[in-house]
Amino acid sequence: MASACTPNIQKNFVVLEDYFAEEEYGIGFRNTDIALGLEVQKHLDEMYEDGTLVEISMKWFGKDTYLKDADFIEESQAPEGDDSLEKILEKGKLIVGLDDSFPPMGFRDEKNNIVGYDIDLAKEVAKRMGVELVLQPIDWDSKELELQSGKIDCIWNGMTITEERVEAMYFVKPYIANRQIVIVGENSDIKTKADLTGKKIGLQKGSSALNAVKADDVYSKIGQIIEYQNNVDAFNDLKVGRIDALVVDEVAGRYMIEKDKDK
Repeated sequence: MASACTPNIQKNFVVLEDYFAEEEYGIGFRNTDIALGLEVQKHLDEMYEDGTLVEISMKWFGKDTYLKDADFIEESQAPEGDDSLEKILEKGKLIVGLDDSFPPMGFRDEKNNIVGYDIDLAKEVAKRMGVELVLQPIDWDSKELELQSGKIDCIWNGMTITEERVEAMYFVKPYIANRQIVIVGENSDIKTKADLTGKKIGLQKGSSALNAVKADDVYSKIGQIIEYQNNVDAFNDLKVGRIDALVVDEVAGRYMIEKDKDK
């Protein structure tokens, strides 16, 4: 006899037309490491021009996602005394900090290897720089501390550019657009953001999703907000009905929905 506690697992999901925010992703460096940032940006631009970046975008998204014409105030050169690039070239390693549970930007495959769109970009940039790429998983909620401590050289993993983060680090040009979307089960009575009133929603701790929700009029009406260590755990709880809705980066949310259909 089946257990009365067996969860009703949802199989199909809907992305609401209503969303919380439009954003852009950027690669974050220490504010003192402009030379390193400019070098990475130079190689990304070259990769776009020679078709390598478009090829990587097609692999993960099926289309060209690079924000070639994004607004960006770029320093023409690093300030005097900035030896950040020189240090990387001398040690022969570029240490990238990332959340290794954020598909399709950076995540573990079935063999436990870290793969993803950002990983492919970083590998190619490191190759062109002539250095080894080191992938360093970090606590996303403490990413700024990880960067400032010197344990990593940059944060490259679907990181939204926000006013607070711009103060804490130096960003090169935005490279992909994103939105904070709402995912619900196909039979949910939630059709708009207003329907989140009294509901239980999930999102990743330390992500821009929480800021987007807090900035919306519906924030004070939401029943409960549960913060997860990663989006995969939040999505799994949505599947078994522990939360009513998931607020998540669109690139990650749509990827998880598509992959779940294959199971």
